[in-house]
Amino acid sequence: VRAEPFRFPPVHRTVLANGVTLHTCDRPGQEVLSVEIIVQVPLALEARDLEGITGIAARALAEGTPGLPSLDFIQELEHCGATLGAGAEHAGMRITLDVPGPYVEHALSLVVAALREPLLPPRAVDRLARSQADAHRRHLADPERRASLEIHRALFDARDRRSRPALGDAETVLRIDRDAVAAHHARHVRPGATTVIVAGDLVRFDVDTVLHRVLSDWEGERHAVRAPQAPPPVPDEPAVILVDRPGAVQTRLVLGTVAPGAADPGWDALLVGNHCLGGSVNARLDRVLRERKGYTYGFHSRLVGVVEHSLAVVTGAVETSVTGAALSDIVTILDAATHEDITAQEHRAAIAQIVDAAPLRYLVPANVAEEIALLVLDGRDPAILTDVFTRAAAVSAAEASAALRSAFPPHRMVTVAVGDTARFTAEIRDRCPAPVTVLKG
Repeated sequence: VRAEPFRFPPVHRTVLANGVTLHTCDRPGQEVLSVEIIVQVPLALEARDLEGITGIAARALAEGTPGLPSLDFIQELEHCGATLGAGAEHAGMRITLDVPGPYVEHALSLVVAALREPLLPPRAVDRLARSQADAHRRHLADPERRASLEIHRALFDARDRRSRPALGDAETVLRIDRDAVAAHHARHVRPGATTVIVAGDLVRFDVDTVLHRVLSDWEGERHAVRAPQAPPPVPDEPAVILVDRPGAVQTRLVLGTVAPGAADPGWDALLVGNHCLGGSVNARLDRVLRERKGYTYGFHSRLVGVVEHSLAVVTGAVETSVTGAALSDIVTILDAATHEDITAQEHRAAIAQIVDAAPLRYLVPANVAEEIALLVLDGRDPAILTDVFTRAAAVSAAEASAALRSAFPPHRMVTVAVGDTARFTAEIRDRCPAPVTVLKG
């Protein structure tokens, strides 16, 4: 008899008078509290020539406030035993704070003060801009990152913000100065656009009282920012993009397509189907490409959220000489999934990994808070977490098979290969009917 699926602990929602939304999840006995702060500033709202400004605005929060500049600000957080992280995703700004319970009020007060009135020293903003431009250049040089950039560019219309790097590129980022960041922050960071998530021992550390005390007097617009215009339609044409890296001993392969997002009714079935295809060790892709053929150290499939959609991606690195053969095997595996249902054994293994391992995944508050934050970024109600594993356990093998077929159509996917193209271009042209584009590395 199968045990009842794990139930995600209840998530309680409150909206303060100033528009800040709170989501709290009690994890008794946990000494460290995990805080996630989401500011709904979609990257689609960035000016085209200043893309990357949201990421700089987020990272600049650590530069402190007018009353507590950078080194003092960081030292205060360190005295609390707190760790702070900040960045931007396509759906908005995300700040993470982990802090021992007794110091949560002081640490959270520091971060909220920076949200309300960041110092934004000009030299620090310039440094962050240069650092972000350097990060983009490193991503271009890294095969896995470069493949990801090219798959986004190919899968979305050029007018769609999702087709371009979340960090911006070196050209746009180096245009950003202190005045631009200050204007962006003043326009978009407001109580009504902010969600604060806390997971940990809420009762012991009186977290509800702390949240109200720290956040209630934040004055500002209580409504969220205007939604960006609807993006252009998503293209649905296969293509092959080869990025040349002469002398590379491995080829990074990525096959991808735009699939339904997490709000789609079939999402639970797609999660199960993806686990069977390549979402775990010993799934179909790994069994063939790693175990039987020895082409790779690991090959996987993923579902990557990108505002209203997900990317269904198959990815891994193979030895250069077997690039064409590996690509043929991947297509064969995907083809088989279009007419062969997931087996009962595969289905059981996927359910075990998703459902039965859930209690271990959510032992620490950071994972609980992150799960809630991802839903907020997706525009979904975290209350659905309560029965998410019950729903997953109810997915049948036939439902998972149908979802897999829909999300990973083998002959409509974009293929990106980063490697020594002289050694595999002709072979790929022979094997792939889609148009082939070769780019310099």
